[in-house]
Amino acid sequence: MRIHVRSCVSVIATALFLAGCGGTDEAKRGVAEFRSLMAQRSYAEIYSAAGPELRQVATQEQFERLMATIDTRLGAWQSAEEPTWYVTRGTAGHFVRLTYQSQFARGGASEQFVWRIERGGPVLLGYHVNSPLLLAQ
Repeated sequence: MRIHVRSCVSVIATALFLAGCGGTDEAKRGVAEFRSLMAQRSYAEIYSAAGPELRQVATQEQFERLMATIDTRLGAWQSAEEPTWYVTRGTAGHFVRLTYQSQFARGGASEQFVWRIERGGPVLLGYHVNSPLLLAQ
């Protein structure tokens, strides 16, 4: 009987873990699309596809200026380690936050992407990047 209970607990724990991980693949695809559009300097396309939460924080002009500044000061994105992730699901929706330690042409930066998973696809809600290179004049 003890083995049966342990097996059930193990199965339930695994199912809960996998349910909590849901959305990370979709969010990673969103990051890949973001990086592709960023490399093409298609900032308006990123902005128009983003969720209303991002668009409420900045106008399209402000967003495009910020992305251009990031591109100028950091240079082209080159690589990143596997991200840390945080997944939440609730009445407000299904959210995935991915944090990367990235390498750009001119140096390193920490990047955080916040996505809402809708109908199996990612919608960008926030992009945050931290690097000493962004503080330079």
